[in-house]
Amino acid sequence: MNAQNAPYSIYEKLLELPLFQGHSREDLTSMLTKIKVDFRNFKAGHEIVAQHDPCREILFLMDGDVVASRSSFLKDLLFVERFSAPHSFGVETLFGLQQNHTHSLCALTDVRMFVVDKAALVNQLFSFDVFRFNMLNTLSARLQRTNRLLWSPAPENITGDFLLMCKRNFTHHAGYKTIEGGMVSLARLMDRPRLQISNLLNAFEQRGFLSLSRKKIVIPQLEKLITEAVEMGE
Repeated sequence: MNAQNAPYSIYEKLLELPLFQGHSREDLTSMLTKIKVDFRNFKAGHEIVAQHDPCREILFLMDGDVVASRSSFLKDLLFVERFSAPHSFGVETLFGLQQNHTHSLCALTDVRMFVVDKAALVNQLFSFDVFRFNMLNTLSARLQRTNRLLWSPAPENITGDFLLMCKRNFTHHAGYKTIEGGMVSLARLMDRPRLQISNLLNAFEQRGFLSLSRKKIVIPQLEKLITEAVEMGE
């Protein structure tokens, strides 16, 4: 696709992404003329990347919805969340010691991705000051959020334990999430008796915070669980 003829909606969506905020339409046109404009379409159900795959590019979700999933260290739990366009993936894993995707990505609907490889990022986009500062701000913000979670005070009850576990295992603390795996595995992760975990989840279900099925926890709105479950004080 010729960048000069790119639909205006593409510019609009790019400007909603943190890495492109602060640029003018002219800036974006200049950027896109310097790199290979790579759009990829995926049908619903297609696996886009797998967890631990090498990360060699940034994926910008332009249209559609995807599911991001990450398995626990012991591979006995799966944490799943949904993302809608526009959104980016691979920013924090393109550099550093471990340049591998932390999540598997699967198309929930038909999706379109705008893909920028590492070479184009370093050799072309980094020449734009605003883009370079946006990249630093994005990485710094994610590092600071991680540090806050690591250094947050130990929870005073099992409700706090569960909420902290969710915050540490989901990248975005709002929206639809699922946890797939057995109660024993969840209890092991939280270092709590299985019966305590079961009682807590049943209480959450009675209050409408989540729903339970065989080896699956569905959380429709994680932000609601985080803000309202604290009042339970269990």
